[in-house]
Amino acid sequence: MNKISILLIILTLSFKISLGQNFGDFPNIEKQKLHNDLEILYQGLNKFHSGMYWYTPKDSVDNAFKKVKAQINKDMNVLEFHKFIAPLVALSREDHTDIYLPKSVKEKINKESTFIPLTFVFLGTKLYCFKNGSNYQDLKIEGKEIESINGEKPIDIVGKIGSLFASDGFIKTVKYSDLKGFNFSKYYFYHYGNIKDVNIKFKELENPIVIKSLKIENINKHLRSRNSNNKDDKEKDLLEFKILNKTTAYLGLHSFSNSDIKKETKERSLSKFLKNSFESISNNNITNLIIDVSENGGGTEGNEGIVYSYLGDNYQKYKKVRAKTQKAILDNGIDKPITLKTFGFLERTFVNKKMTDGSLERRQWIGYGLMAYTKAPKNRFSGNVYVIISPITYSGGSEFSNMVYSNDRGTFVGQETGGGYLGNTSGYNQELILPNSKIEIDIPALQFVMNVEQKLPFGSGVIPDYKVIPTFEQYNSNVNAPLEYILKQIENEK
Repeated sequence: MNKISILLIILTLSFKISLGQNFGDFPNIEKQKLHNDLEILYQGLNKFHSGMYWYTPKDSVDNAFKKVKAQINKDMNVLEFHKFIAPLVALSREDHTDIYLPKSVKEKINKESTFIPLTFVFLGTKLYCFKNGSNYQDLKIEGKEIESINGEKPIDIVGKIGSLFASDGFIKTVKYSDLKGFNFSKYYFYHYGNIKDVNIKFKELENPIVIKSLKIENINKHLRSRNSNNKDDKEKDLLEFKILNKTTAYLGLHSFSNSDIKKETKERSLSKFLKNSFESISNNNITNLIIDVSENGGGTEGNEGIVYSYLGDNYQKYKKVRAKTQKAILDNGIDKPITLKTFGFLERTFVNKKMTDGSLERRQWIGYGLMAYTKAPKNRFSGNVYVIISPITYSGGSEFSNMVYSNDRGTFVGQETGGGYLGNTSGYNQELILPNSKIEIDIPALQFVMNVEQKLPFGSGVIPDYKVIPTFEQYNSNVNAPLEYILKQIENEK
């Protein structure tokens, strides 16, 4: 990962905000209009989101919406409203379900709001300062662990702001990993608003340090000037293959996106890369294969199965792939009705079948189907497999991990995956813009229910056999700590 790239900070995502704080000068929206938006949001999640009640029962969702409606008892601005509805969206417990502030609001925040002038990283549940963008250049705080911010422990802060964005199931590792770089400062602002001074207690320093919050423009200016002599880290290839020694090879699969692979790799396709790699593995009599999906956030459906085809027998990968409905009409009786649609004519007619409850389920043998793959390749690997995972292992990356884990085809090292073991709800996302606040919610339409052995707690990701969290020094130097751990284990087993 290119660490310097996080220095250029732009608010591109919408996060969630706490009420009763100073968020700046934003106009109020009438209470009734907010109630109208709340009704549209409820209908969108209830009628269209195929996995809305996978982890959160419907009665719990209904009660949460009723509670929020009662709390919206006056006119409020878009940020205050956003604070109320973001946790409702997060009840989907599906990381593909996103919420965004209007563009004009994000632009105003970028220009006028103030933030903690540091970038951060969580390693496990420990918070570290990564880069210092404050007015105080001589502070020696980079790489130091933080014990508290304004009197609160990092784990308690995450407990508050972590409820404002979704993660798959009940996976907690994502709540920490998503706050790396400048994200911690952004989320902190969205919960606490503009704060003049920030009191930070570092573990290695006797006394707390007080720094002033700054606007993004000033933070970026400091970060650029202090890192102007630093060369950018070499960008990691999306697909990597290395023979590490006489018995061990490394396969780095950092994306499953066909468009990115075509644009950024010499093979221009995952299939060709894998064909060449496994031919080399066979020719060199490799007995240990390390597959790194720790930075694989998914991509094109089916690629996880292509990789698995080199490791295991074909089987029905999905119990079902389901869309709750083909069309949902959202109508609060006041604003213009909104229609959300799932499939085009061909997919609706030939690829899927309509069920008695009105949902649509993918047919077994049409299109992608439900199987792990379509054809077994040459040079399949029967040796020892090690899989490196992390909270960034997500979507298709986590589906590959689920397949390997469920079929006992590998040993897992790293941290719990960010994607759920049971599957995910993704694909055919529809953009819902609330008519009055203009807040946008992306609602996924397809529920992918994986055919896995029930060997893990409900709502978890794949939990590693060996948990490995890098030190700050390893993280800062781009050392692959799980890889080093695996190589030592292999050496010890000789």
